[in-house]
Amino acid sequence: MAEKKKPQIPSKIKWMKRFFSLAGNIAPATAIEILVKLVFSPQKRVLRPPHQELMKKAAKHTIKVNEFRSHTRKVAMKYYVWGSGHRIVLLVHGWDAMAMDFYKMIPALVENGYRVIAIDGPAHGGSEGDTSNLLHFKEAMAQLIEKVGVPYAIVGHSMGGGASAYLLMEYDIIVNRLVMLTIPIASKRFFDTVFEMLDVPLKMQKLFFKGMEDEFNMPVSRMDLAARKEKIKADKVMMIYDEEDEIVSLKDIQHFLSLHPEIESYNAKGAGHNTVIRNKKVIDEIIRFLK
Repeated sequence: MAEKKKPQIPSKIKWMKRFFSLAGNIAPATAIEILVKLVFSPQKRVLRPPHQELMKKAAKHTIKVNEFRSHTRKVAMKYYVWGSGHRIVLLVHGWDAMAMDFYKMIPALVENGYRVIAIDGPAHGGSEGDTSNLLHFKEAMAQLIEKVGVPYAIVGHSMGGGASAYLLMEYDIIVNRLVMLTIPIASKRFFDTVFEMLDVPLKMQKLFFKGMEDEFNMPVSRMDLAARKEKIKADKVMMIYDEEDEIVSLKDIQHFLSLHPEIESYNAKGAGHNTVIRNKKVIDEIIRFLK
């Protein structure tokens, strides 16, 4: 049997590894500014043909939401609507993604009678902003729900799934169904994985987490779903994960599910962290669960 080829590391990652391993030890305060910008500034992406086709069929809307930790400064957040069913399914994408990435799931949901609302989270897709984070997504979702009403279900992918869980823990919002797809359970462990990949020195990591706690006004430990005691206010919850996920820790997922036997789970092995939302078996499983 031929030996499996190791995936090549992109040149951009190689450059960042060299930069942080050197600058992180020589000038950690300067390097941390670059790291923070890298971590919290999503990349804008162009619409490909499948995105464009879905966009043509959408009713397009804009809502002004608060900038992170500000009640005076606003940013315009785009959201899109398909279908006319009385049950609303709210779709929340992950980091570096956008509403139109659900281009295979949305038609399937509409065909099954749902009205679908999908957001371009702050600083993503067509929405305004340069930086964002999980808590910003959570707050923006709360403001959107105040405008459009409580949905029947929320389907959140990756960071969007984490934001959805925290929303239902912290706000007086109850939904019938919540689906979380390949979500990072513990934020610190997620960042630890990224920092290991980039060879970020330990002293720089400590500066980052200290700054993160100051900015979010909470300890990083609060961003660990398994450690939180609040109830996720959904009649039924489903966790979809991929045991081969290259980004999310399988041990964290298994630990979280062991603490919450009431949560239904589905192992979408081989679906991929980012491509899971386009997997036909996963979409079929979500539609089954929503019913």
